[in-house]
Amino acid sequence: MGLAFALFGLSACNNDSFFTMGRDRMVCEDSIPTACGTTARCVLDASHYLDGDFPSARRFIVRTMGEADLKFEIYLENRHAPGTSLRLEVSEPSCNEKELFDSAGADIFQEAGADGIISIPIHTTRPGDHLVELSSDAYCSYVLRFGVTETAQ
Repeated sequence: MGLAFALFGLSACNNDSFFTMGRDRMVCEDSIPTACGTTARCVLDASHYLDGDFPSARRFIVRTMGEADLKFEIYLENRHAPGTSLRLEVSEPSCNEKELFDSAGADIFQEAGADGIISIPIHTTRPGDHLVELSSDAYCSYVLRFGVTETAQ
């Protein structure tokens, strides 16, 4: 009986409900022109999350009121093959400056560890709409959440 409860407990931890608790799923299917000459599919805020499957690429916008520290967390599940690249690029509103996270060939499944979460901190300096481009050649599904801390100027 104890083993059955332990197995049930493990399976309950194996889904993304803990990761998305308190957030709503964002349907990301709009066409929003950006200053970067490309189109974003939605504006993501801290009360929503995105989900999808890799391999793929996704463009969305996050907004800041000023200089800010952004934190992107990606929960990887249904892992089949880690691929060779996970990239997250965040543009300043003018698109002249960009911050880039690139896994540079690292095994992202190993980087995510036992909890399956990769955390990516990005610092932005200007207020406005920041284009975010996420891509990977891994074979897995993912859930992405985002947080922002505005920094004092």
